[in-house]
Amino acid sequence: MLEKALQRDAESRPFEREMKAFGEILLGDPALLDKLDATPDKKAFIDAYLAMAKERGIHFSREDLMIAVQEQKQGQDWILPRKVIRMIADRF
Repeated sequence: MLEKALQRDAESRPFEREMKAFGEILLGDPALLDKLDATPDKKAFIDAYLAMAKERGIHFSREDLMIAVQEQKQGQDWILPRKVIRMIADRF
């Protein structure tokens, strides 16, 4: 049953896989995390996050990112790394 639920989510929310992949890249590159942390506000953070992902061939929309942020603020669907969530808490 869990396997079916995971498959359903992967098919209905393909952006999750992309965001998780980018999260792994971020965690492996402190310079990218520092660049994100230097963003002064919500808009700059979102723009930088999307641009960094796109530069690495990873694509998801602003809306997808906002869905993930909102869900994680509610304690659901941990898609974004905790370090990113801490940055988000300061800006959103």
